[in-house]
Amino acid sequence: MRRGVLCVGTATVDYTKKIDHLPELESLVAIDEISKSTGGPGLNIAFNLRQLDPSLPVETITCIGQDADGQFIIEQTDAFEIANSRMQRSEIKLTGYADALTLNSNGKRTFLFHAGSNEDLNFDLIDLDLHSPRILHVGAPGIHKLADSHSPGKSSQWVEVLQRARDAGIATNMEMVHLDADVTRDLVLPCLPFLSSIIINESEAGALLGSAIKIDGADARVDWQALEKLALGLISRGISRLAVIHTPAGAVAADSEGRCWRQGSVKVPGDAIKGTTGAGDAFAAGVVYGLHENWDVAECLKLGVATAAQNIQSHLSSIGVARFDETLEAANNYGFR
Repeated sequence: MRRGVLCVGTATVDYTKKIDHLPELESLVAIDEISKSTGGPGLNIAFNLRQLDPSLPVETITCIGQDADGQFIIEQTDAFEIANSRMQRSEIKLTGYADALTLNSNGKRTFLFHAGSNEDLNFDLIDLDLHSPRILHVGAPGIHKLADSHSPGKSSQWVEVLQRARDAGIATNMEMVHLDADVTRDLVLPCLPFLSSIIINESEAGALLGSAIKIDGADARVDWQALEKLALGLISRGISRLAVIHTPAGAVAADSEGRCWRQGSVKVPGDAIKGTTGAGDAFAAGVVYGLHENWDVAECLKLGVATAAQNIQSHLSSIGVARFDETLEAANNYGFR
């Protein structure tokens, strides 16, 4: 019987630096607080899943450097009992890292990112079925030089690994990061027919489908029908089960039968918000856990926003999530938009 989630893709060490405002050129802005945590959509979701359910088997395969940051990732995954024995190591590149410049006023972030060892991640070396996972989670196309590269008319490693998973009977999920729209479409659109699900934000979905849409805050006006149209557009391009789009105000989902769902985000008080780095990964973890457990879509979305709410109350990008039942209880206590 298949059980567990194999998480493959981007791994970083995130240095979250809290500041009052972004600096202009040749100016100085003081950093009020620095925190260090694991990051990246191939790694964050693994930590979130283990916190939601410590009994769930979770493995992560990323490419790290032979440096202190790589050792930090190994130590952190060991601490959460995330299987890491198949981690790949770059011989010459440093572990990827990100400086997350986080505004004190609203928790919004600007990232300075170095791909580093992520460029050497090689999907061809991975036996996807070794531990019989139920779900393969991958992220994120566009920052993995080896996996991204492909000749005209040929498939990237992203397409090939998803096709291998599908042929083995493993459900597949993808996360993205916001990059140049042309690069995004070139890499991700060919993957869609091999995905069981995709969990992305409104900007990423818009980049894929050529529709500019952005929700500026948790209490901003939301055109729910436009979001549902985006989700249905993703389904029409081949996703077999579920397309989910998340925003600060809430989320929508569409399935292959044309049904749609909406879920407002959790009403976390402003003074309880420590930062939003990793919130999208946390949301994805909640949805993926629900899919793994065969929950109704509405319950998957509810756990998604509840897990994101836990994340934004922590200054770390992947630590601070409670068990799924406690996470849902905390969200119910705050209420939903």
